[in-house]
Amino acid sequence: MAAANDHEIRGAPNDSVSCLKFAPSKDLLLVTSWDCSITVFGYSKNAGKEITSSSLLQSGAHHLPVLTACWNSESTQIFTGSIDKTGKVLDVSTNQALDFARHDQPIKSVHWVQNQNLIVTGSWDKTLKYWDVNQVGNDAVATIGLNERVYSMDVNGNIAVVACADRNIHVFDLRNFSVPVKSHQSPLRHQIRTVALFNDNRGYAIGSIEGRVHIQHINDDDAKLNFAFKCHRDPSTQDIFAVNAIVFHKKYGTFCTAGSDGTFNFWDKDAKQRLKGFQRLPNSISSVDFNRDGTLFGYAQSYDWSRGPDSFKQAEETIFLHSVQENEIRPKSLN
Repeated sequence: MAAANDHEIRGAPNDSVSCLKFAPSKDLLLVTSWDCSITVFGYSKNAGKEITSSSLLQSGAHHLPVLTACWNSESTQIFTGSIDKTGKVLDVSTNQALDFARHDQPIKSVHWVQNQNLIVTGSWDKTLKYWDVNQVGNDAVATIGLNERVYSMDVNGNIAVVACADRNIHVFDLRNFSVPVKSHQSPLRHQIRTVALFNDNRGYAIGSIEGRVHIQHINDDDAKLNFAFKCHRDPSTQDIFAVNAIVFHKKYGTFCTAGSDGTFNFWDKDAKQRLKGFQRLPNSISSVDFNRDGTLFGYAQSYDWSRGPDSFKQAEETIFLHSVQENEIRPKSLN
């Protein structure tokens, strides 16, 4: 069970949640799943801070599982990527979907580049592709070859960070995206599960399958600020769990990690401390996000197959909204 005050969204997918994203300018939450569904929920918080939600849109635009999705700036369009090797653009008002991207292998990451009206997609075909959203149906504006499959990607402003299957990480300036401005191998020894850029783009957090997070700065002058820490581990059993998701709070720059152990935690990277730990749930946390003003935190309790098919429990696919308290997420230095 989630915390008593957390709101459960009714109508969760029938299979694992692959992506959960709040809209940047409206009270909407986007959820994609391995059951091939794309769902948009509306939510609100009344004066008494009670949360309500409802399903507003559901699409079956893809015939194979949907791995990733993002919003445009106006929260009127959704861009998705799927195992079927295509990217769809979905109009929220009409529920009409069109193909906008094509790869030779499944699309693992899709991100809106606000400053340029571009979409960037990362695929298991070892490429990044850039698409002009004003010319849906046309070929990619550019294609960048990589040495390995894209496992995770994040975009903030003009900066993109891309993590690949060979544990190499590439940083791109999207104003000149032909070559990365920096490439390095992950300091973590095991497979990368997720990357997330700081709000100020000075660096990024890397999460691995080995229950460890690394804080990495882009500028070599800031290298002294790099560090790693252990998390999502069970000291009573010595079990180690994957870090499935990392997301930064938009106001304070603190961040959340979520893992296969069914827990999520709020952290302050500058103080190198945990701000808040939450109770363990019976299933993995597969995807998380903060809403646009940071007052709500969404999380999907959803099996990630880290413990094999015998542990799959379909009845536990649930999505919750947590009302974020200031003392949970604000750096203690500001108290």
